[in-house]
Amino acid sequence: MKKKWLAGVLSFAFPGLGHLYLGKVQKGLIFVFLNIISIVLSSVVIGLFAMLFIWVYAIVDALRLTDSINMNKIQV
Repeated sequence: MKKKWLAGVLSFAFPGLGHLYLGKVQKGLIFVFLNIISIVLSSVVIGLFAMLFIWVYAIVDALRLTDSINMNKIQV
């Protein structure tokens, strides 16, 4: 059973880490890659908005996935 709070904290620390904890490696690596790109682009205003969007989406998605995994709807 995966811990929802841990998935949320890991995603808060760096987008994609929560997904990696949940066993969703491909999706986690995509979030990590997108976050790194948005950090590089943060000197441009659009990069700041992208970083914020990716960060919030990764947290919400990790929390939602934790519930699905714990209810055995999704196989890891």
